[in-house]
Amino acid sequence: MWTERQLATYRRDGFLVQRGVIPPERIEALRAAADAAMAERADNPPEVHVVREKSGPVRSVFCAHRGIGPFRELCRSAPIAGPIKQIFGNDAYVFHSKLNYKESFEGTVWLWHQDYGYWRYDGVDDRMASALVMLGPNTRHNGCVMLIRGSHRWGVLDHYSDEVTTSYKQWCITPAALRERITGEAMIIPIEGDAGDVCFFDCRIVHGSNHNLSPAKRYSLIYAFAAIDNVPAAVENPRPDWVVARQFEPVTADIAKPAPSM
Repeated sequence: MWTERQLATYRRDGFLVQRGVIPPERIEALRAAADAAMAERADNPPEVHVVREKSGPVRSVFCAHRGIGPFRELCRSAPIAGPIKQIFGNDAYVFHSKLNYKESFEGTVWLWHQDYGYWRYDGVDDRMASALVMLGPNTRHNGCVMLIRGSHRWGVLDHYSDEVTTSYKQWCITPAALRERITGEAMIIPIEGDAGDVCFFDCRIVHGSNHNLSPAKRYSLIYAFAAIDNVPAAVENPRPDWVVARQFEPVTADIAKPAPSM
């Protein structure tokens, strides 16, 4: 569980990084499960959805948290579920999960965006947060996530739909809004780290990542959580179940709330 200072840092900056909180043996099991899921074997659970780059390698694996043991267990574990329960002050469910993989020299960009820039169209409010678990080295060279500290307080910026840059449709912040808000490179915080590190971040924080220009593959597992009563309302053309949950099991139910400070 987080200290009051850690929770205050998260609320101020819109993110918090914790180092080495997932043990090596769990990382090994997650990597093995990730490689198996990316191979699209016949025993993959039916809800697992694989997206590939235009050049062929896997880009993302969605919805592994339901039917693949190591992924299911991790989102319920104390290092992940504990801080999430503190952020919401209540239980949470997994809105969606994805393994974002970047093959060496081929993994492509995620353009600047706010997750809530498109989640708002799924019929949910902004009581949402994500946990990014590094399953291996995440560096500036292999395309680590980059965040803009404090940008979760900017409100929801103008986004547009990009279906050209990569194989996966992205909702991206308009260049005009980026130029207005991001006025110097010092504002960009690269979230570099190693296997077992976790970055928690607000659904409104501006973030993106570069092309993998290195020989090192990048594995990042992201759980997107929503407050337990923040379920999608009816919308036109709802997105599929593998990206917008239709199951609302509270994954934080076995995590006790911390005692109030005296």
